[in-house]
Amino acid sequence: MRKHSRVVAKAVLCVVLVVTAARPAKAGSIPTKSDVVWIGIAVGAIGAGIGIGIYYAVHHGHSLKGCAVSGPDGLQLQTEGDHQTYVLVGEVAGIKSGERVRVSGKRAKKTAGAAPQFLVETLSKDYGACKVAPAGS
Repeated sequence: MRKHSRVVAKAVLCVVLVVTAARPAKAGSIPTKSDVVWIGIAVGAIGAGIGIGIYYAVHHGHSLKGCAVSGPDGLQLQTEGDHQTYVLVGEVAGIKSGERVRVSGKRAKKTAGAAPQFLVETLSKDYGACKVAPAGS
């Protein structure tokens, strides 16, 4: 998440620098070539910032990474970040219990009392065997 914040901060900084570097136009004056270039840079920076923002807004939260385990409802994924457990449904044929994986797909709507489900569209990456926690932890 910090990486995304840095990218957005850099884009905002570029726009601020471009806007503050531009000198105010005098009434009735014709823009110079350098004015046109700076306007183009500003428009490009703003467009890039909007594009990056939309990309991360659309692609954020559509993958989970964790350890696949067998559970009472079938194959489950215990995520690494928030330690949630999701029941995996959909394209799970390539996922083996005991493997550390990243899956892409969609979170299903939560139902009362049931474990949350994740509809797997693709197995993004297989990282090998899960790390085993030491006894007593």
